[in-house]
Amino acid sequence: MEAVLVSTLEEVIANVKQFNQDIEDELEIVQQLTQFKHWYYIPSLDAFEPSKYIGYKEMNTARYNRGKGKTGIDTEKVLKQWFVKLPKESVQSQELMEKLYKCRLIFRRI
Repeated sequence: MEAVLVSTLEEVIANVKQFNQDIEDELEIVQQLTQFKHWYYIPSLDAFEPSKYIGYKEMNTARYNRGKGKTGIDTEKVLKQWFVKLPKESVQSQELMEKLYKCRLIFRRI
């Protein structure tokens, strides 16, 4: 089955929740965290998620399949309609990068 890009913010939010559930359930996705390059932050959920996971409809660890047939280039294009890219040197960006680093350390301990 070919991966289809999300078309609504609600689909993104559903994927965010699924990603966090997959992490909590200690599924295979935990070992793949270092492979993700583009992360998005959802303030209302206080959560970080990788673009290649949240950018495709009805995603879960099994469908993600180690990223086969998926590209961050496509997801970046669709996700930019709901997210703002922060300048790397901004204070907010630096704070979020530190927070992401700490989250990834916690994920590795799972």
